[in-house]
Amino acid sequence: MKESVIDHLSELGFSGAEAAVYVALLREPKATGYRIARLAGKPVPNTYKALDALHKKGAIIVDETGRGRTYTALPVGEFFEGMKRRLDTMRGHLEEELKGLTAGAVEGGIYQLTTQDQVYGRAKTMLREAKGVALVDIFPGPLAHLRGDLEAAAKRGLRIWMLVYEPVEVKGCEVIAPKKPAAQLGIWKADWMNVVVDSREALYSLLKKDGVGVERAVWIKDPYLAMQAFSGAYHEFALDRAGQLIWSGKSKDEIAAEARRFSRRYITDDSFYEVMRPWINMEKLREIRRQADREEAARRRGESKAEGKKEEK
Repeated sequence: MKESVIDHLSELGFSGAEAAVYVALLREPKATGYRIARLAGKPVPNTYKALDALHKKGAIIVDETGRGRTYTALPVGEFFEGMKRRLDTMRGHLEEELKGLTAGAVEGGIYQLTTQDQVYGRAKTMLREAKGVALVDIFPGPLAHLRGDLEAAAKRGLRIWMLVYEPVEVKGCEVIAPKKPAAQLGIWKADWMNVVVDSREALYSLLKKDGVGVERAVWIKDPYLAMQAFSGAYHEFALDRAGQLIWSGKSKDEIAAEARRFSRRYITDDSFYEVMRPWINMEKLREIRRQADREEAARRRGESKAEGKKEEK
């Protein structure tokens, strides 16, 4: 039996003996306890204990119509469906019973995440609760898990800018993608997924390709640190996009126009400056931005006049 099978069953709460017995029953249904003990290579008392636990988990069924009791394992898919129904029912009951005990949103801090379920769950919550902008730096594996949530968030109006590593489109999102799979995909032995929303939260994760393990994962819920994470991601995205424009032969003015466009789209009051309000002079910031707008308007008027003169000639 492959170690990965035991590992996956252990993630579901199976003991070593339970996993061995379950796999033995998948290979030989309608077996007696003694037969299962031989197949699994476990002592008879331990085998019966594992059978009792598996029956309570809903992983096996028991036939007592014959002369002796026999056991059959439910197919993995059927077992999972039953477990999902039980968990959904349990969740509903617990949410109803414990809602008065909920303290509210998690306070600021830096939290280590240890499972992929925690990582994807946090990423989905961040996208669902984001109000303005999300920056997402993501490998193909994690993107497959998160695509539906990204498209749903974009549909409700969240502005999402993504850096990906193979040619792909995500509905409603602005994607910086290479023309062919990037070299990073062949170099890295793990998949990364980094998400920053509204300069308020950041998630950095490096996930094992087995779909289960986590190399590193940190969730940052601190406005100053998340603002720095947003700034770093934004400038990395901007540099990648500028590089694409340069290689495609765009002019200096075209590149500058594109830089102004994504600056106005993603560096907004609600996604960036509002977070810094306690630490910066907002009136001075508005003055600087008004001056920049005046300079931009003057530049455009100058270009318009120059074009008019060219046409007259």
